[in-house]
Amino acid sequence: MDIPVKGKDGFYRDSETNAILNKNNEEYQNYVANRKRLLDDKEKMKNLEDKVESLSSDIGDIKDMLSSLLNNNK
Repeated sequence: MDIPVKGKDGFYRDSETNAILNKNNEEYQNYVANRKRLLDDKEKMKNLEDKVESLSSDIGDIKDMLSSLLNNNK
């Protein structure tokens, strides 16, 4: 049997285990959606960091090629 926690809507104490349970499904769904959004944002940030690193490497290669071309024409 679950006992409502005083002053906390949607929270109940399990009479067998004495654990506090959150039975507010809307709050849980909001948590899941927020967590997914945060993980998606983290993945997007990682992808952008990887692209910047790749572009930086490409620019370094282009600089080396231009430098090589200039030195060969002298």
